[in-house]
Order: sequence, then C-alpha cells, then structure tokens
Amino acid sequence: MTIGQRIIRLVLDLFGLIYISIEKYVKYPNDGEVLGVGIDGDLHKMSRQQLCRYMDAVLPKSGFFDLQSTTKIRLGCQLLRNFHLVKKQLNDNKVQFSQAGKRDE
Repeated sequence: MTIGQRIIRLVLDLFGLIYISIEKYVKYPNDGEVLGVGIDGDLHKMSRQQLCRYMDAVLPKSGFFDLQSTTKIRLGCQLLRNFHLVKKQLNDNKVQFSQAGKRDE
C-alpha cells in the first residue's frame, strides 16, 4: 500500500471513530422497515456495536465492525445475491417436483 493510501485510510479511520463517538447520541426514527424490508424488533433495538457483534456471530469470520463502509455494503450485496440464488434454486426445485408429480399421474 502506498503512503498516499495509508494516509487516506488513517483519515477515514479517524473520521470513523469520530462518527461512532457522535452517532451513539443520535435519536433515530422508527426504522422498523428499511427500503421495503421489515426489520425485526430485536435488531431495531441493537446499537451499532451490537449489530456488528451479531454479524460477527453469523458470518464465517469476525471483524465486521472494523470493515470500511464500502466493504460492508459489498458484503451485504453478496449476501443478498447468495440469498436470491438459493431462493431461485428452491423455486426451480419446487417446479421440478410439481412437474414430476404431474407426470406420475
């Protein structure tokens, strides 16, 4: 990593620490739904740090809290892609099973 990139990361980390320090005092509106997705009550009540710990508990490796914002978004996109792929495969299997049942009749 170049010196320029190290300086940029240092500044981002510094701003991140400042943001986290200030953010815990913000009163958020009821975001029980975010972009059309319902948010479970237990997740809604968690702090940023608790949410990151939750992510660490369910992901293959810990360290979610320390990731840069864009990396977290990228991870979220990949998890959604994986979810939709599994969902599509389940639907495809359901169609195959229903068609197989019709052939047996």
